[in-house]
Formats: sequence, C-alpha cells, structure tokens
Amino acid sequence: MEKYKARVESIAPGVRFCAVKADTFKTARLNFTMAMPLEGDIAARALLPFLLHRSGRKYPDFSQLNARLAELYGAALSAGVSKLGEAQIMSLTINAIDDRFALDDESVALNCARLLLDLVFDPNVRDGSFLPEDMKREKRLLSEKIDSEKNNKQLYALRRCESLMCQGESYGLNPLGEKREVESLDGERVFKAWQESLKKAKIQITMAGSTDSDLVLQTLKDAFANLEREDVDIKTNFIKAPEKEEYFSEEMAVEQGKLVLGFRAGMAHEDDNREAIMLMTYLYGGSPHSKLFLNVREKMSLSYYCSSNFVKAKGLIFVQSGIDTDKEEAATRAILAQLEEIKKGQVSQEELHTSKLSIADSLRAVEDSPENIVTWYGGQLLRPSFTTPFEEIEKIEKIELEQVVEAAKKVRLDTVFMLKGSGEGETDEN
Repeated sequence: MEKYKARVESIAPGVRFCAVKADTFKTARLNFTMAMPLEGDIAARALLPFLLHRSGRKYPDFSQLNARLAELYGAALSAGVSKLGEAQIMSLTINAIDDRFALDDESVALNCARLLLDLVFDPNVRDGSFLPEDMKREKRLLSEKIDSEKNNKQLYALRRCESLMCQGESYGLNPLGEKREVESLDGERVFKAWQESLKKAKIQITMAGSTDSDLVLQTLKDAFANLEREDVDIKTNFIKAPEKEEYFSEEMAVEQGKLVLGFRAGMAHEDDNREAIMLMTYLYGGSPHSKLFLNVREKMSLSYYCSSNFVKAKGLIFVQSGIDTDKEEAATRAILAQLEEIKKGQVSQEELHTSKLSIADSLRAVEDSPENIVTWYGGQLLRPSFTTPFEEIEKIEKIELEQVVEAAKKVRLDTVFMLKGSGEGETDEN
C-alpha cells in the first residue's frame, strides 16, 4: 500500500520541484539535480558540483561551510556526477534531521534549501573564474576518482564494454570526463559550464521529509524568478539491434578475469516494452534465484559471480561475470544458453512468480528511507511525468510469461569484452 504521495510543481521552464511528504523518518533529504546532454565540455561540468559543494561566496572555505552545516544539526552535504541515458547528471544533496526534531519549530529543510541555493547560485568565484586553489584541489580529486574506476576491475570492465559497444553514441562517454580533459581545465571554463548549466539544464529539486513543502517551493521560485532560461532538449538514441557482434579483450595483472556481455534490448524508446524486459532481465540474472546465478555460478561453477543489469534509459542489458580466464569460452556459451532457455519459454510459473515478488519487494523498499525516495523520483527528472513504485509493481504483476518470452526474443548480443587475468596481482572476487 502506497504511503507517500509526490507533489510536483513547475518552477521555471525546465525546472520542477518534487516533494514527498514523509513524516515517519528521523532525517530528511533535499537534492538539487541538473541534467545536460552528454556532450561538449563534459569534464568542466563534471568538476562543477564538486566545486559547488565545497564552498560559496558566503562560505568561502570548507571550514566555514562546515560550521554552517553544524548549525543545521550536523547536516551532511554531498556531490555526485553520473549519466542517465545520454544525459550527464550533476547533483548536490543535503541530508539533515527532520523538522519534527528541530528546536523552536525551526524548519531545517527550509534552511538547507537556502544553503543549497546559496552554493548553486552564488559560488566562490572572482572575475568570471573559479579560484585557482579550488580548481587545483578539485581537479586532483576528480582525476583520482577517474583512476579509481580503473582500479575497480569489475567497474572498469563494464565501462570498457559500454564505451566499445557505444562508440559514436554519447552513452559511451564517461560522465566524469577524460583525465586529460580534467587536467586541462581552468577556472574560466568551469565558470562558463556553471552559467550554461543554470541557463539550459533540466533541473529538478527533490525533497523527502515532513516539512511544509510550500515554504521550500516559494524559496525556490524566488531563486529562479530572475534567471533567464532556455530549456535544453535532451534525447537518447535507442538502437534496437546491432549490425554485428563485436569482441574485445585486454589483459591485466589480476587473478580473476572479468567477462562482460552487452546486449541491445530491442527498444525504440524508454517505455517500449519496459516492464516485460525488466522482468525478463530479472529472471535471467537479477537475483540469487535467476538462471545465471543458479546455473552458470552454482551448478556449472563457471563464475565467481554472474548477474544481469537492465539499463532502461538506453535500452541495454549487461551481463557481468567474474571468471577464471581459461573458462571464458565455456562461460560465454553458458551465459548465452540461459538466454536461449528464456527465448524458448523454458521458465516455470514458480520462477515467474518468485521474480515478480522479488521485484515488488525491491520497489516497496523505495519508501523505506528518504534516500530511496529521493533517488527514485530524482532518477525520473528527464521524464515528463512520474511513475510511483506501486504503479510499477502493478505493471510488473500484469506481465505474462508469453510477454517475457517475446521480450527475450528481441534481445541481441552486441559486444563481448573480456578483461583477461594474468594469474597474478590483486584479487577482487565477489
């Protein structure tokens, strides 16, 4: 049963506010997200949220900003960059105690919203440029973040498969940018990225907590009132089927090889047969009772882990597996064979029912915390309207086995990437 309702209000062209009144949590969460096409000066935009969350004109160094966060009952501020389809997502988030626990009827959420707006609209800049000392620090940290992706071999293999599979598509680009581009950044370029993002980005402010959303809404409207906006059009290119299958491999000094298979899901747009594909992917490798887990990992002992993931915002499915390098051919055959089983309809009603229950449980968990609520609605900032977790459950429950089989038949292997282990070096078994 749905407990929380989302209130959605337009603030300015391409800017909206989504508030979920949740009065059962000890904390509240407020997220400010900007989306731009995953193209152009990606590195400058990637650096932007990390600069903004470290200081502002009112709080010119991190110690002063921390002092303000301490006044807000120890609120925590974070920044992030990701991709959603072929959009680059930049976000600032504040987590704080819920208003119900504040003294003297203070609205912590309102003060957190004001702080976020101070940081976003009034950054620590001078003469049209972010400060050199701030740039130096954040460039180093962003470069280290890019390096850390390569050090995480499972993530590195997935990113390599994405980039090779989507060559010529924006989705193949790293939303953090390339390291050489990060190193070439200067304060003026990031300042221009800030101006452009405020003017053109799709923006959503998402809040979960017990506060009166009218207070926050008016504050947001005041902040955007004098800002000229040109709402950018963000589109994601969906490719229903590959022209041919591709194979790539690299070798690294790791004990465990990483095998990634990238598939096109046969989608023309994000809502094209989405629920059937989601359920099919879950049956395939989305849980401990999936075909990949029970057969490739458990029965055949061909992998240390083996799972599938559906990227609905781009119409892709990825299967990730940790294997001994000499088992690559056998593991690939076994992974593809499990997909063929679904295409042939060799799925029991019990498997279908169990998968539906598991998906429903995970969707109900959205209402378990402000973090989950904000993540759910914040992840829909490019959609014209919201889908609630319970609407998604209802759609999943109506899917029949025949629809799952038809969805599987449209899935086509596009790219295989193998990160071969040399049998020495670090271990990272899952």
